[in-house]
Amino acid sequence: MRIITPVVYAGLLAVSIYAALAQTSPIQYTPPAPDVQTPTKLAYATPNDGAQKSAKPAFRVSKRDACRQKIAAKHLKHRDARDKMQLCVAEARVECLKQAIDRHVHPSQRRLFVRSCVAS
Repeated sequence: MRIITPVVYAGLLAVSIYAALAQTSPIQYTPPAPDVQTPTKLAYATPNDGAQKSAKPAFRVSKRDACRQKIAAKHLKHRDARDKMQLCVAEARVECLKQAIDRHVHPSQRRLFVRSCVAS
C-alpha cells in the first residue's frame, strides 16, 4: 500500500504533463507584412547643420535616464556616481513637484504626477 499510492500519483502527474504538452496553441504567429516599415527610433542625436529646423527627437528620454547618462559620461567611481545619481534624481523630482504646483494639481494626485514626470 505504501508503494501503490506514490506510483498512482506519479502516473497521474505524468498523464497530466503529457496532456498539457500535447495541446496545440490556438494562436498562430503571423509575421507582419514586409512592405510596411515603421520609422526607426534612434537612441542618439542626429547631426544638424543648422539649415533645417530640427524636428522632435525620435523618442523622449526620462529624467532618470538623462541623469544616468550624465553621470556615466563623467566616469565617476561607484560611490561618487551613486551619490551624484541620487542628487540628480532628487533635483528632477523637485522640478516635477514645482510643475505640479504651478499646474494646480490636486495634492492627492501630485505623487502620481511627480512619478510620471520623472519617468517621462
